[in-house]
Amino acid sequence: MDNCKQCGSEFEIAEDDLAFFKKISPEFGGRKYEVPPPTLCPDCRQQRRLAFRNERYLYKRKCDLCEKSMVSFFDDKVSFPVYCVDCWWSDKWDAMDYGRDFDFSRPFFDQYKELLDVVPKMGLLQLNNENSDYNSLLAFCKNTYMSPGSYFLEDCYYCRKSQYSNDCLDCNFIDHCELICSSINCKNCYSSQNMINCNNCRDCLYVADSTGCSDCFMCASLSKKQYCFKNDQYSKEEYKKIVTGKLTQNSEELLKEFIEFSEKVPKKARNLINCENCSGDYMQNCKNSFDCYDCFDLEDCKYMYEAVNVKDSMDLAMHDKDIELCYELCSGGESNKRLRFSFCTIASIDSDYLYSCFYLKDSFGCDGIHSKSENCVLNKKYSAEEYNELRSKVLEHVLKTGEYGEFLPIELSLYSYNETVANEYFPMSEEEVVKNGWKWREKDPKGYKKGECEVPDLILKAGDDIVGKLLACVDCGKNYRFLREEFDLCKRMGVNLSKRCPDCRHLKLLASKNPRKLWENKCDKCGCDIKTTYDPEKGRNIYCEKCYREAVY
Repeated sequence: MDNCKQCGSEFEIAEDDLAFFKKISPEFGGRKYEVPPPTLCPDCRQQRRLAFRNERYLYKRKCDLCEKSMVSFFDDKVSFPVYCVDCWWSDKWDAMDYGRDFDFSRPFFDQYKELLDVVPKMGLLQLNNENSDYNSLLAFCKNTYMSPGSYFLEDCYYCRKSQYSNDCLDCNFIDHCELICSSINCKNCYSSQNMINCNNCRDCLYVADSTGCSDCFMCASLSKKQYCFKNDQYSKEEYKKIVTGKLTQNSEELLKEFIEFSEKVPKKARNLINCENCSGDYMQNCKNSFDCYDCFDLEDCKYMYEAVNVKDSMDLAMHDKDIELCYELCSGGESNKRLRFSFCTIASIDSDYLYSCFYLKDSFGCDGIHSKSENCVLNKKYSAEEYNELRSKVLEHVLKTGEYGEFLPIELSLYSYNETVANEYFPMSEEEVVKNGWKWREKDPKGYKKGECEVPDLILKAGDDIVGKLLACVDCGKNYRFLREEFDLCKRMGVNLSKRCPDCRHLKLLASKNPRKLWENKCDKCGCDIKTTYDPEKGRNIYCEKCYREAVY
């Protein structure tokens, strides 16, 4: 066991971990430069990676190349140039112009920070979208707003990490859904609200852990049921009468009642579908993968978060599509091989420490290279012979300084800690962040004014005049407004307007999902040993897979 140098907790570095580090270690001139074992525990390693990913904090500014107005990750006070998507991908500039020699008298991270501080950055990471400017990390979407990490959405608003869905609002991890609101981890659902971990359901409200249901209200752990309220069967007429009466209640009261009921219903220890020899939660079609969460199609992986189609890799967050033999990556995907300690990469091979680089191979410590290239160090290109000789010396240097084998320090993040996904999963106070030497963004008083009006409890009482009005969140006081499209969708679905800002709605929805942590426990029905993401101290009935299937099906 080792102790994490950040939080002090004990963590295990297993024999198969050490074998993996040897397998991915680079080799030059007949010598293998072995990747040393990590000095941080898995949670702190994940926190460090997520501190480089900003999904929700966007700013209006001008492109520093074409001077057109744009939406950006960065405000106009950052040190480096920021380009709109078209300019960044164009041949109007060359990242190699910022190349510099490696200085062996200084630490690598200091030199890399200087490079990051001058190379132009893409204002937003987007690909083939239409009328969807206010989004980060979005692809193949139309008429979509503030839905980071998503693709193939249309007319969706505030839907994080979702795909192939239409007309949805305030959702997280939805797939092939339509007319869904305030839901998380749902697939093939239609015309439903406040759903948690449901598949193939329609016309349902406040339903959890259910499959193939329709016209159900405030239910949990059901399969192929219709006209149920709190898991009891009713006639169609009785059900409609109950629902009509309940929907006159305040949304907060209904949500509280639903959560209290759901917590009394037996829960499955973990959500693993078609998985073999795996541990974690919300996994599908995975094999020999451990401590992985929200992942699909993994094989021989460990410590993966929101990853898809990955083989023989470790410590990846938000990475997908044809990934193999990679370690400590965040935000990227498609054809990365033998890549280490990098952020936002595509089709990059046999490299270390790349930031926003695409189609780059056999390189070290580069930023912003966006056309096919190879044999680069600190954005300076070398011949193959020169590169191999220099890379060997660089690896010897970073091994000696103790920098190699670690992801980029949080101090190098281009964002303030409270702008990043890290603050969602590892929330910290301003005092704690500053004490660690990390950046913190102060609240802008202009964004916390008194609201122009109150949000009505029921959508039926909301008039068109509320669209565009300045509102104040009941939780944090932050100002927000309803979009016309958002308001019209709420009217269409019969969804009550929220009194919370989008950020607080997102955090509340995320809180309905189990933490990314496993506890040892026993099945409350048969007594067998289980691992679960439900905290045993909360006293819920947690069943193993066999007992749960018997209880539900």
